[in-house]
Amino acid sequence: MKLAPHAGQRSAAAGPRRQPGGPRTPAPGLAQRAITLRLGIATAGSTIAIALWAGAAALTANRGFDITDEGFYLLSYRWWHANLRTFTGVQYIYGPVFQGLGYSIADLRLVRLVTVLAANLIFGWAFMRWLRQRRPDAPPSRLWELAGVAAITACGGMIYSWLPLSPGYNDVSLLGGLLGVSIVLCMATAVDAERKVGFWVPAALGPVIVVTLLDKWTSSLATLLAVGLVGGLVLAPAGRRSLLRAAGWVLAGAALTVGLIQLFVIPLNAAIPQLLATNHLVGLSSNSPVQLLDLYARTGVKLLTNVVTGFGLLLIAAVGVAVARGKPARWVTAVCAAGAGVFSAWRLVADGDLRGGTVNLDRYPVGLVGVLTVAVVVWLAVQVTEPRNEPQQLTPGRSRSYGWAVFALLAVFPVTQALGTGNPLYYMAINAFSAWMAIIVAILTGFKPSNAPARRLTAALAAGAVVLSACVATSASWSHPYRTAGRAHDTATVAGVPALSSLRLAPADARRYSRLYRLLRPYIEPGGRAMMAFDQLPGIVLLLGGRPVGEAWYSAIDLPRTAAGIRSQCQAGHGWWGSRDPVLLYNRPPRATDIAALNYCGLNLNTDYRTLAPSSATMGLRIYLPQPPGAGGNRE
Repeated sequence: MKLAPHAGQRSAAAGPRRQPGGPRTPAPGLAQRAITLRLGIATAGSTIAIALWAGAAALTANRGFDITDEGFYLLSYRWWHANLRTFTGVQYIYGPVFQGLGYSIADLRLVRLVTVLAANLIFGWAFMRWLRQRRPDAPPSRLWELAGVAAITACGGMIYSWLPLSPGYNDVSLLGGLLGVSIVLCMATAVDAERKVGFWVPAALGPVIVVTLLDKWTSSLATLLAVGLVGGLVLAPAGRRSLLRAAGWVLAGAALTVGLIQLFVIPLNAAIPQLLATNHLVGLSSNSPVQLLDLYARTGVKLLTNVVTGFGLLLIAAVGVAVARGKPARWVTAVCAAGAGVFSAWRLVADGDLRGGTVNLDRYPVGLVGVLTVAVVVWLAVQVTEPRNEPQQLTPGRSRSYGWAVFALLAVFPVTQALGTGNPLYYMAINAFSAWMAIIVAILTGFKPSNAPARRLTAALAAGAVVLSACVATSASWSHPYRTAGRAHDTATVAGVPALSSLRLAPADARRYSRLYRLLRPYIEPGGRAMMAFDQLPGIVLLLGGRPVGEAWYSAIDLPRTAAGIRSQCQAGHGWWGSRDPVLLYNRPPRATDIAALNYCGLNLNTDYRTLAPSSATMGLRIYLPQPPGAGGNRE
């Protein structure tokens, strides 16, 4: 027979005694269900965000075409094995893929989507596995990892925020860097768990090194230096032998990759000299280090000013939330933070910062950088005010003495992968926001129960980052794609133009391109005719089925570089085109540098060429065709 508990006693089943005036402690089952529910909601919300931007990218894969930057990528991929004059080796990465797809532009864009999703999922999973070991109080359910992976991948959609629709060298630099960071995280996870690092982990870094350096050596070198330094630090606790073993496997992976490229893709002894020569010209003019540093400094100050303007009140309120103690103070700071958050959100909406694309590139990074800044300020405030005998979980433990280096790598990677291009640094850095989102996830999961207000504020910031990323990436693909009209306007097929057969364009553009192709058809078929397009018209060469002379990109601000590229294609006054002289396309009057380069190749614009038609009939272009036989010049 059961005895009733004595007066003043509680049965074990009744749960823990609640102290007078103390907080009510929920039953363990209820608490666990509440945590599972929150994680489920977070995972579902982030998954919806992924579906939005990924769905928009998939549904717009066959819409729009940019004749400038995207045209450059695609033209270089079309002739990846024949035209080696280039400043980036990205054509040796995507060129074989493009060829394997039958030169379908829409399919290549779908390949880009798959690689973006895969790289971010790999990075997110590697990060959450590493973070699990540093969060001993984390819920045991795998839903905890899935929630983090989903949030990080949702922010990975920022690569679609403004870049051209087809993949380019910035994709390889960013996605390759993410894979490099993922490899470091895998090694750190094994070392923290006192397990042996599998040989395939450092070996996988070899291909990443070779491919990213071939793609864009300036930014990739900075990223790989950071990856290598942090990788060495995280392996240090495993001992010198483990470090040397990993270095050997990295070198083996790199050597194997170089050998495969040499044998099956392109002879590097032919490609590398052209890359070096072109990059030397680029460094002397348009993208010199001094000019880039000045640009980065000026635009960085501008971004900082906008962040302070839009998030200043929230930053102050966030510090209050982090340091407040006692119920009244926490209520007051919570109300202030809510009001400041509403103000910042209103500013984002009023300023149009939820829209992506180049039309809004000066504005939408402000919201994401502002969210990250507030989260870091909250964490720093908690660290400063936390009693010393209660260290935060972000502080590395005895066997995890280089955890700080991993967080430093996550912080600098978006910046390193952005280096080297003639754009403001934050234009490029924001594309890698998923790395910064990982920092926000680490901050969110690192608070103790006593820091509930700071944790709730950081959770709101994390949700805001996911929403902002989804809005920006989705709108950029759907309504504001790079230098094209948008899905609602790109509805017409380009009749009779094989290169654009997989796409739909704005009706007016489709008609213009079809008309131009028909007009030039007698002179450009069969395809592969040499063409020179001055300036920045590689997409026109692509749709006409032409092959570039020199670089696929003819810069409008660096005419000597273009001329050097043309001269590089001629030996003793003769080009590779034989008797089928190049077609010339101009969107400006010919200049002395162009004429001198033509003369070097044995071509005379005045005597060897005639105009096709008035520019009003050729999209505003001046098109020069070689003189027909017997007309006083070259052969047609």
